[in-house]
Amino acid sequence: MPRRQKVVYEDQDIIVELAPRDEELPDMVLETIKNKGRPMFFDELVREFSGIAGEDRLRKAVNHLLALKLLIEYPDGSLGLPGMEWKPRKTRKRRRRRTPRLMSDLGEPKVYYKPPEQ
Repeated sequence: MPRRQKVVYEDQDIIVELAPRDEELPDMVLETIKNKGRPMFFDELVREFSGIAGEDRLRKAVNHLLALKLLIEYPDGSLGLPGMEWKPRKTRKRRRRRTPRLMSDLGEPKVYYKPPEQ
């Protein structure tokens, strides 16, 4: 499970926490794969991050990490860290490789709220 974000409300029955921002997701993906100790398939990452981040945001973070060469895509489609031991777990090769792309909006500060002009 990815690390817990800022908890807004906690009760016996429910925990409400803030979702991670786009710029926090790549670090969380790296941490999750490192904690697992083996290469993970993208659908495993989606299950791991379900309820925290959507599939599109996760795909964007994975492609960003591939572009920076912090992640490696193995022939069976699994994603691992450089130097991680790889053992094939599926018999078929992945036909279409992921397209490494940098996240363009990482360097720019985001403004989520603009106070009204007085």
